[in-house]
Amino acid sequence: MRTRAAALALTLGALIGLAGGTALPAEILAHEAANLEDSFIKGVFSPAFVPPAPGSYELPAIRKVGSFVLRDSAGQERSTRAVMAGKVAVVSFIYTACSDRLGCPLASVAMRDLQTRIRDEGMQRGATLVTISFDPERDTPAQLAKYARVYGADPTIWRFLAPPTERALEAVLQGYGQDRTPARDERGRFTGRYRHVLKVFLLDQEGYVRNIYSAGFLVPEVVVNDIKTVLSPPGLVPGAVR
Repeated sequence: MRTRAAALALTLGALIGLAGGTALPAEILAHEAANLEDSFIKGVFSPAFVPPAPGSYELPAIRKVGSFVLRDSAGQERSTRAVMAGKVAVVSFIYTACSDRLGCPLASVAMRDLQTRIRDEGMQRGATLVTISFDPERDTPAQLAKYARVYGADPTIWRFLAPPTERALEAVLQGYGQDRTPARDERGRFTGRYRHVLKVFLLDQEGYVRNIYSAGFLVPEVVVNDIKTVLSPPGLVPGAVR
Protein backbone atom coordinates (compact mmCIF):
# COMPACT_ATOMS: atom_id res chain seq x y z
CA MET A 1 0.00 0.00 0.00
CA ARG A 2 1.37 3.43 -0.92
CA THR A 3 2.12 6.06 1.70
CA ARG A 4 1.28 9.76 1.58
CA ALA A 5 4.72 10.52 0.11
CA ALA A 6 4.18 8.14 -2.80
CA ALA A 7 0.74 9.56 -3.50
CA LEU A 8 2.10 13.12 -3.42
CA ALA A 9 4.93 12.18 -5.76
CA LEU A 10 2.42 10.85 -8.26
CA THR A 11 0.40 14.03 -7.99
CA LEU A 12 3.46 16.24 -8.42
CA GLY A 13 4.50 14.41 -11.55
CA ALA A 14 1.14 14.78 -13.21
CA LEU A 15 -0.28 18.21 -12.34
CA ILE A 16 -0.31 20.46 -15.38
CA GLY A 17 -1.60 23.82 -14.19
CA LEU A 18 -4.96 25.46 -14.20
CA ALA A 19 -8.00 24.03 -15.93
CA GLY A 20 -10.45 26.30 -17.70
CA GLY A 21 -13.67 24.63 -16.67
CA THR A 22 -14.35 26.19 -13.25
CA ALA A 23 -14.81 29.94 -12.92
CA LEU A 24 -15.67 32.33 -10.13
CA PRO A 25 -19.40 32.92 -9.76
CA ALA A 26 -20.43 35.99 -11.74
CA GLU A 27 -22.12 37.33 -8.58
CA ILE A 28 -18.77 37.69 -6.84
CA LEU A 29 -18.13 40.81 -8.92
CA ALA A 30 -20.96 42.51 -7.04
CA HIS A 31 -19.94 41.14 -3.63
CA GLU A 32 -19.43 44.15 -1.39
CA ALA A 33 -16.41 42.76 0.44
CA ALA A 34 -14.52 41.57 -2.63
CA ASN A 35 -12.55 43.64 -5.10
CA LEU A 36 -11.92 41.37 -8.06
CA GLU A 37 -12.05 43.73 -11.01
CA ASP A 38 -8.35 43.14 -11.71
CA SER A 39 -8.33 39.48 -10.83
CA PHE A 40 -9.99 36.30 -12.03
CA ILE A 41 -9.62 32.63 -11.52
CA LYS A 42 -9.50 30.06 -14.28
CA GLY A 43 -10.24 27.11 -12.05
CA VAL A 44 -8.83 24.61 -9.63
CA PHE A 45 -5.88 22.47 -10.54
CA SER A 46 -6.88 19.48 -12.63
CA PRO A 47 -4.77 16.32 -12.90
CA ALA A 48 -3.89 14.81 -16.27
CA PHE A 49 -3.85 11.38 -14.66
CA VAL A 50 -6.11 8.98 -12.81
CA PRO A 51 -5.68 9.64 -9.06
CA PRO A 52 -4.79 6.64 -6.89
CA ALA A 53 -7.84 4.56 -6.00
CA PRO A 54 -9.36 5.16 -2.57
CA GLY A 55 -7.87 2.84 -0.02
CA SER A 56 -4.78 2.08 -2.13
CA TYR A 57 -2.63 4.41 -0.03
CA GLU A 58 -2.34 5.53 3.58
CA LEU A 59 -2.90 8.96 5.12
CA PRO A 60 -1.21 8.82 8.55
CA ALA A 61 -2.35 11.32 11.17
CA ILE A 62 -0.37 14.57 11.13
CA ARG A 63 -1.68 16.35 14.22
CA LYS A 64 -4.69 16.51 16.51
CA VAL A 65 -6.90 19.60 16.28
CA GLY A 66 -9.05 20.55 19.24
CA SER A 67 -12.61 21.84 19.24
CA PHE A 68 -13.29 25.58 19.11
CA VAL A 69 -16.43 27.61 19.76
CA LEU A 70 -17.04 29.81 16.72
CA ARG A 71 -19.92 31.87 15.32
CA ASP A 72 -21.84 30.67 12.28
CA SER A 73 -23.45 32.65 9.45
CA ALA A 74 -26.68 32.87 11.45
CA GLY A 75 -24.88 34.46 14.39
CA GLN A 76 -25.12 31.36 16.60
CA GLU A 77 -22.18 30.03 18.57
CA ARG A 78 -21.24 26.50 17.49
CA SER A 79 -18.41 24.21 18.50
CA THR A 80 -16.45 22.83 15.60
CA ARG A 81 -16.87 19.36 17.10
CA ALA A 82 -20.66 19.71 16.86
CA VAL A 83 -20.50 21.15 13.34
CA MET A 84 -18.30 18.30 12.12
CA ALA A 85 -20.51 15.80 13.97
CA GLY A 86 -18.10 12.89 13.78
CA LYS A 87 -17.68 13.20 10.01
CA VAL A 88 -14.60 13.52 7.84
CA ALA A 89 -14.23 17.28 7.38
CA VAL A 90 -12.54 19.43 4.76
CA VAL A 91 -11.64 22.76 6.40
CA SER A 92 -10.58 25.90 4.53
CA PHE A 93 -9.45 29.28 5.87
CA ILE A 94 -10.43 32.45 4.02
CA TYR A 95 -11.42 36.07 4.39
CA THR A 96 -14.19 37.31 2.14
CA ALA A 97 -12.35 40.46 0.98
CA CYS A 98 -9.51 38.37 -0.48
CA SER A 99 -9.02 38.85 -4.22
CA ASP A 100 -5.82 36.85 -4.70
CA ARG A 101 -6.77 34.49 -7.52
CA LEU A 102 -4.68 31.68 -6.03
CA GLY A 103 -5.86 32.37 -2.49
CA CYS A 104 -9.30 32.40 -0.93
CA PRO A 105 -11.28 32.42 -4.21
CA LEU A 106 -9.43 29.29 -5.35
CA ALA A 107 -10.19 27.57 -2.04
CA SER A 108 -13.87 28.49 -2.24
CA VAL A 109 -14.22 27.34 -5.85
CA ALA A 110 -12.61 24.03 -4.87
CA MET A 111 -14.96 23.70 -1.90
CA ARG A 112 -17.92 24.35 -4.19
CA ASP A 113 -16.69 21.59 -6.49
CA LEU A 114 -16.26 19.27 -3.51
CA GLN A 115 -19.81 20.05 -2.37
CA THR A 116 -21.12 18.94 -5.75
CA ARG A 117 -19.09 15.74 -5.68
CA ILE A 118 -20.11 14.91 -2.12
CA ARG A 119 -23.77 15.42 -3.00
CA ASP A 120 -23.57 13.51 -6.28
CA GLU A 121 -21.86 10.54 -4.63
CA GLY A 122 -24.18 10.48 -1.63
CA MET A 123 -21.38 11.13 0.88
CA GLN A 124 -23.24 13.67 3.05
CA ARG A 125 -23.56 11.27 5.97
CA GLY A 126 -19.82 10.78 6.18
CA ALA A 127 -18.29 14.06 5.00
CA THR A 128 -18.77 17.76 5.58
CA LEU A 129 -17.17 21.06 4.51
CA VAL A 130 -16.24 23.92 6.84
CA THR A 131 -14.90 27.35 5.92
CA ILE A 132 -13.44 29.48 8.71
CA SER A 133 -12.80 33.21 8.30
CA PHE A 134 -9.68 34.73 9.83
CA ASP A 135 -11.10 38.26 9.45
CA PRO A 136 -13.87 38.18 12.08
CA GLU A 137 -14.12 41.96 12.39
CA ARG A 138 -15.32 42.37 8.79
CA ASP A 139 -16.68 38.87 8.21
CA THR A 140 -19.82 39.27 10.25
CA PRO A 141 -22.52 36.58 10.18
CA ALA A 142 -24.37 38.58 7.50
CA GLN A 143 -21.22 38.87 5.40
CA LEU A 144 -20.51 35.16 5.68
CA ALA A 145 -24.11 34.39 4.73
CA LYS A 146 -23.76 36.56 1.62
CA TYR A 147 -20.47 34.90 0.68
CA ALA A 148 -22.04 31.48 1.17
CA ARG A 149 -24.88 32.42 -1.21
CA VAL A 150 -22.40 33.64 -3.83
CA TYR A 151 -20.77 30.20 -3.88
CA GLY A 152 -24.03 28.30 -3.72
CA ALA A 153 -23.24 26.72 -0.36
CA ASP A 154 -25.68 24.07 0.85
CA PRO A 155 -25.81 24.52 4.66
CA THR A 156 -26.44 20.81 5.14
CA ILE A 157 -22.99 20.15 3.64
CA TRP A 158 -20.95 23.37 3.82
CA ARG A 159 -20.84 25.62 6.89
CA PHE A 160 -19.21 29.03 7.36
CA LEU A 161 -17.77 30.07 10.73
CA ALA A 162 -15.73 32.88 12.27
CA PRO A 163 -14.08 33.24 15.68
CA PRO A 164 -15.99 35.65 17.97
CA THR A 165 -12.81 37.26 19.34
CA GLU A 166 -9.20 37.84 18.34
CA ARG A 167 -8.11 35.51 21.13
CA ALA A 168 -10.34 32.76 19.77
CA LEU A 169 -8.94 33.40 16.29
CA GLU A 170 -5.35 32.99 17.45
CA ALA A 171 -6.25 29.70 19.14
CA VAL A 172 -7.83 28.37 15.94
CA LEU A 173 -4.92 29.45 13.74
CA GLN A 174 -2.40 27.90 16.13
CA GLY A 175 -4.45 24.72 16.43
CA TYR A 176 -4.49 24.14 12.69
CA GLY A 177 -1.12 25.66 11.83
CA GLN A 178 -2.61 28.32 9.54
CA ASP A 179 -0.60 31.53 9.06
CA ARG A 180 -2.18 34.97 8.67
CA THR A 181 -0.37 38.32 8.76
CA PRO A 182 -2.05 41.73 8.22
CA ALA A 183 -0.54 43.56 5.23
CA ARG A 184 0.49 47.13 6.04
CA ASP A 185 1.54 50.10 3.95
CA GLU A 186 4.72 52.16 4.34
CA ARG A 187 3.11 54.07 7.23
CA GLY A 188 2.16 50.91 9.06
CA ARG A 189 -1.54 51.20 8.28
CA PHE A 190 -3.60 48.06 7.65
CA THR A 191 -4.34 47.75 3.93
CA GLY A 192 -7.36 45.49 4.31
CA ARG A 193 -5.42 42.51 2.99
CA TYR A 194 -3.81 39.55 4.73
CA ARG A 195 -0.72 37.61 3.73
CA HIS A 196 -1.32 33.91 4.11
CA VAL A 197 -0.54 30.57 2.54
CA LEU A 198 -3.56 28.79 1.10
CA LYS A 199 -4.16 25.67 3.18
CA VAL A 200 -7.10 23.28 3.16
CA PHE A 201 -7.15 20.61 5.84
CA LEU A 202 -8.59 17.10 5.79
CA LEU A 203 -9.69 15.98 9.27
CA ASP A 204 -10.80 12.49 10.21
CA GLN A 205 -13.72 11.65 12.51
CA GLU A 206 -11.53 12.01 15.60
CA GLY A 207 -10.19 15.45 14.68
CA TYR A 208 -6.78 14.37 13.38
CA VAL A 209 -5.39 16.17 10.33
CA ARG A 210 -4.82 13.53 7.65
CA ASN A 211 -3.77 15.76 4.74
CA ILE A 212 -3.06 19.42 3.97
CA TYR A 213 -3.67 20.80 0.47
CA SER A 214 -2.08 23.94 -0.94
CA ALA A 215 -2.74 25.65 -4.27
CA GLY A 216 -0.72 23.12 -6.24
CA PHE A 217 -2.46 20.11 -4.66
CA LEU A 218 -6.04 21.34 -4.28
CA VAL A 219 -7.53 18.80 -6.69
CA PRO A 220 -11.17 17.99 -5.77
CA GLU A 221 -10.97 14.53 -7.35
CA VAL A 222 -7.96 13.71 -5.17
CA VAL A 223 -9.61 15.18 -2.06
CA VAL A 224 -12.71 13.02 -2.62
CA ASN A 225 -10.53 9.92 -2.89
CA ASP A 226 -8.77 10.95 0.32
CA ILE A 227 -12.15 11.31 2.05
CA LYS A 228 -13.12 7.81 0.92
CA THR A 229 -9.77 6.47 2.09
CA VAL A 230 -10.26 7.92 5.57
CA LEU A 231 -13.88 6.76 5.75
CA SER A 232 -13.24 3.15 4.78
CA PRO A 233 -10.81 0.58 6.22
CA PRO A 234 -8.05 -0.50 3.80
CA GLY A 235 -9.22 -3.12 1.35
CA LEU A 236 -12.93 -2.33 1.76
CA VAL A 237 -13.15 0.48 -0.77
CA PRO A 238 -14.15 -0.52 -4.30
CA GLY A 239 -11.11 -0.35 -6.55
CA ALA A 240 -8.62 -0.44 -3.70
CA VAL A 241 -5.39 -2.32 -4.18
CA ARG A 242 -5.22 -5.34 -1.86
